[in-house]
Amino acid sequence: MKICSILEDKRINAKNILVEMSINDYIDLCHAIIAKNEFQRKRVKSSKTIYALLKEDILKECIIPPIVLALTTELDVNQDNSDEFAQNILSNKDGLLILDGLQRTYTILDLVEELSTNDNPAQLNKVLNNKIRVEIYNGLNRLGILYRMLTLNTGQTPMSLRQQIEILYLDYLKTPLDGIVFIQDIEDKTADELHEYKFREIVEGFNSYITRDELPIDRTDLLENISSLEKLSKENTDQNLFEEFSTALNNVITRFDALVGDTALEDNFKATNGSPFGINIKKIFKRSQAYTGFGAAVGKLIDLEVITTLNCISDITDNFKLDNPTEFLERFNLTLLDITKKSKKIGNAQRAYFVCYFREILNPQSDSYLDMLAAVDSAKQKYYSLY
Repeated sequence: MKICSILEDKRINAKNILVEMSINDYIDLCHAIIAKNEFQRKRVKSSKTIYALLKEDILKECIIPPIVLALTTELDVNQDNSDEFAQNILSNKDGLLILDGLQRTYTILDLVEELSTNDNPAQLNKVLNNKIRVEIYNGLNRLGILYRMLTLNTGQTPMSLRQQIEILYLDYLKTPLDGIVFIQDIEDKTADELHEYKFREIVEGFNSYITRDELPIDRTDLLENISSLEKLSKENTDQNLFEEFSTALNNVITRFDALVGDTALEDNFKATNGSPFGINIKKIFKRSQAYTGFGAAVGKLIDLEVITTLNCISDITDNFKLDNPTEFLERFNLTLLDITKKSKKIGNAQRAYFVCYFREILNPQSDSYLDMLAAVDSAKQKYYSLY
């Protein structure tokens, strides 16, 4: 392993180390990375022809594009001591993440396995000794990893922004965050408790915060993704935004629950008005529509400098007020029922209403600021004025 150059990436505050190594050395590194399936994409089974051509290129000693890795642990690097760097990288390989080149890595491993099976030691040794270039971002934080994933993700199998954020924050599934528990879809468990959340839905809400858009993310256009991330440049890149977002959302829902309590809609509500959106406070606000609406609303309020940071939300929620929980539940559900009847895309309309609701209750310039009940009607007026 030989260090070729070290450049400072000032956009993400990390050093980019370009190294030259043999395929054999790279395999020693990548096995540790690929074993961590929860942090990497699944391998892509399509485009077999393209990856077959890549195998042929490797056999012919064609130079392939550099594979890009991120190291979450920052190492002290001496450019003149490649041997020491190689040893340090091997010692910290569990902290490596493939930013660009996962499918190339699978192709390399497949080729080596095929040559080993075919009992062709001469060809195998030739491939293992082939040189490839690898870029390693040293000490990259979460937002830096996300940014680089987006800028590098222009190949055959781009990931959506949501998929990339899921990869970055899966470690929160293992350790509760200040009492918040995230639940994976594969657990086949409902998030019934107050501080339990479907991880997928929280990710959707965080996406909406980043993009300032409550609609589900299904775009893979690079420029749109980069444009959305530029909004984060005004915020401290050292902050753990996902943690702050989740905490702020949980504080809001916890306060709503404290004010409404066990109050629920009466049985005759459905008979008179139709199926409600949510019979109690949890059924209303512990849903993806509410999370994305909250994310988009808070993001827009920060852009307007009405709110300075996500951390300010906790101080605001302490002052929420509500005198009549039953009236609140009835009016909130009647509003959503009315919007549903007039909308072609019901889910999108519901998300848009939640944006209006959170902008009303969290905005000091709103007449319904902090008032849970008053914000229902003012948000309805705002919604119909926009849609």
